Amino acid sequence: MSSYKRFEQLLRANDTTVYRVAKSTGIYASAFTDWKNGRSVPKAEKMKKIADYFGVSLDYLLGTQAGRESELVGYTSVKARRMVPIIGEIRAGSPIITNETLLGREFADVDDVEEYFYLQVCGDSMKNIGMVDGSLVLFRKQQYAEDGDVVACLVGGECATVKRFRRAQRNIYLIPENEDYQPIKLTTDDFEAGEARILGVALEVKIKL
Repeated sequence: MSSYKRFEQLLRANDTTVYRVAKSTGIYASAFTDWKNGRSVPKAEKMKKIADYFGVSLDYLLGTQAGRESELVGYTSVKARRMVPIIGEIRAGSPIITNETLLGREFADVDDVEEYFYLQVCGDSMKNIGMVDGSLVLFRKQQYAEDGDVVACLVGGECATVKRFRRAQRNIYLIPENEDYQPIKLTTDDFEAGEARILGVALEVKIKL
């Protein structure tokens, strides 16, 4: 089986597209077209990025790992079931309108991908806990939070931000983890009226170098 055929097999198994792989790996889409048409093969470092994206070995992608294909295909199927959607960007600074267009998918060690989502952070208001610009944050979907949780929260009905959740009686504070930013003050009335809403609680941060 050719390396591009294996690549197509991985696309199907992970329910993704060439465009999403290109965007996540930084490889030009034209390189995939040339690869498909037999005009060229991506360089080794690009092939490694593609293999890492799918969580398989470079040998498997190149077709040089004989005798383990069924094992690796099985592994890919498990990985595919754990690919959590990246549903859009969210600003960890001043809130912006969320873009719910699917940006891609990222692996997460979870049992039910329907209960989780990734958001990509823009800004630096949460940098002190490692949420730097461009990082992916894994959230568990829930509409409540405990004091001290880091949450994705809708503010004003349509703008979203990532902050630490603090409650003081009927006041709710969304606290940044950067001294250059000020807390956002809300009340329990804002949540009851739908002006504010918890989208999920953060569990993990991924940073791609």
